[in-house]
Amino acid sequence: MALDYVHVLTGGTWTGIDLFMGIVMSRVLRGLEPDSRTHVLKKLVPVMLFLMLALATAAITSGINMAQRMGILSFSSPFIIAAVVIVVILSVQGFGMILPTELKVYLEVRKRDPDRDRIIR
Repeated sequence: MALDYVHVLTGGTWTGIDLFMGIVMSRVLRGLEPDSRTHVLKKLVPVMLFLMLALATAAITSGINMAQRMGILSFSSPFIIAAVVIVVILSVQGFGMILPTELKVYLEVRKRDPDRDRIIR
C-alpha cells in the first residue's frame, strides 16, 4: 500500500535526520569557529526548516490515514494509544520547541547584518 510506504519512509527519514542533527551535527558545529558556524547555519536552517516540517506532517498524516483505512483507529487499542502518545510527544517537541527556535534563527540569518552571537546561542 502506498500509504504504508509513505509513512515508513517519512517517519524513518524524520527520525534519522533528527538523530543525525542532534548527535553528529551538534558536535561538528560546536567545533567550528563562530564565523564558520554562522555560515553553515545560514545554509542549513532554511533547508531543515522546510524538510523537517514536511516530513513530520507527511508521517503523521499518512499514519492516521493508514490506521483509519485499516480499521484500527480505535482509542481502546493499546497500540493506537502508544502511537498517539509518541506522536504527541514528538509534535510538542518539534512544533512547540524546535520550530520556533528554527524560525528565529532563520529570520536572524536573513537580516542584512545578522547578530552572530544570537545565531550561535
